[in-house]
Amino acid sequence: MATNNNVLVNNLCAWPLSFWRKAGQGDVEIPANAKNWPLLSFEEVQAQIQTGNRMFTGTDGMGNHARIQIVNDEQRKQLFGLESVETDAPALLNLDAVKALLNIRTKAKFNEQLKAMVTTDAEKKMLVELAQQAGSDDVEAWKVDALRALAETAAV
Repeated sequence: MATNNNVLVNNLCAWPLSFWRKAGQGDVEIPANAKNWPLLSFEEVQAQIQTGNRMFTGTDGMGNHARIQIVNDEQRKQLFGLESVETDAPALLNLDAVKALLNIRTKAKFNEQLKAMVTTDAEKKMLVELAQQAGSDDVEAWKVDALRALAETAAV
């Protein structure tokens, strides 16, 4: 956990993410691919979530398919009001998720998992880059073809 009541976050995108502060003045820019970025207060992240910033809330309001990952699971649960609820970790497209995807053996299971884990344009844009980092050069060609085909459907 970050010190001084800050929240460590990861930018899951290969481009900087920026937004206006809600619990302060000015704007915030999280560098591309930032890991354990420490410059957001708990209050700022809470305000972003409460006002529905999809970079934090994702597609379901609970962090699934978000662009910004809250690193500490305890803080994430507290920020989303889930301290007393048993929940799964949010579905996020990151290197570990892509590695697991590439390890799937059957086409049907691979395609099912791919469809479940990649739903937003940001995820589609990150897919091929993450696959390359995960070792896509060493997997079956049909997997790479499926990833590229889905990535090409991203809106500009």
